[in-house]
Amino acid sequence: MRGFEDFITLFLILLIAIDILMIILFGSLYIKFKKIIELPWEEIKDSVSKAEELVKRLELLEKGKSVATSGKEINLKQEVKELYNRGLKPSQIAKRLGLSEAEVELILKKR
Repeated sequence: MRGFEDFITLFLILLIAIDILMIILFGSLYIKFKKIIELPWEEIKDSVSKAEELVKRLELLEKGKSVATSGKEINLKQEVKELYNRGLKPSQIAKRLGLSEAEVELILKKR
């Protein structure tokens, strides 16, 4: 009978050890997922919206269409080329026209 009691005791100790390991595992998983849950989702959504807007503008520029800016239709390609011919750098042109540097470089590359 003593052997059976030792087996039961050993089995209970093993179960307690497994419970402790599970608590540690779930605690570490909670900490990792908590970081994901606390991401700045609003900022991410804003960034995605801005990126989508830039992609649309780039598509329009690739097709040679003008982009509306403050109610006026401006042929951005022509404006970029003129400013570049005056000696402005692509970064300066981008700031002046409210474009990204990539958009300016794309226009200059296709001229």
